[in-house]
Amino acid sequence: MVYEKIDEFVVTAGISRSTLYRFYKKNEEFWSETKIKSGRRMIPAMHAKYFDSEVLFDELKTTKLENKSLRNLITYLADKDTLCRTLWDLDWSFFVTVAYQAERNKKSCFRLMHLLNDELTEKYGDDTKIRMFFTTEPFTNRKGYHNHFTLYVENKKLEPLVCNDIRKFFEYDRVDIAAYDMFQAGLFYMTKEGLEGEDWDILG
Repeated sequence: MVYEKIDEFVVTAGISRSTLYRFYKKNEEFWSETKIKSGRRMIPAMHAKYFDSEVLFDELKTTKLENKSLRNLITYLADKDTLCRTLWDLDWSFFVTVAYQAERNKKSCFRLMHLLNDELTEKYGDDTKIRMFFTTEPFTNRKGYHNHFTLYVENKKLEPLVCNDIRKFFEYDRVDIAAYDMFQAGLFYMTKEGLEGEDWDILG
């Protein structure tokens, strides 16, 4: 396997050092493939493809894809003009699901997402960048709607505080917060049925 020094690799991949470290923090299995040589961290040259969406999509398309969701994801991402592709290219920190205890309608869910974003922005907006993308979906097993949203918190030191505030904001509801993983296709799941009216919004 061919390795490159970090300074060489970021030029090859056309990325910043912060982007490189953020990628490995989210994908520890790839970090284990790096190595130390003469006291320097060496990066596998082949990892550059993970930062080039065109190369990655071409590689995926040449693989036998039996998973329907994965095939659909690639179709969405191959079109640069889709919202799904635009969102895919952005950095995200968390994937969150809120299942409300009360039977809420679309307008209520829409309003709560905006209120949450306003509260987080007011509290942390001077110290970090906050970005949110949310969708509203009906429950399959009862009446009412729930929300999925991805959240970006630029200052990682504030992430635990932001998560605590989210749980406090929805203290009577079931909240699931997970680190965002681009390979789990959460954004595709959120946009799979199309986006209309008060079903979604991008904030920040």
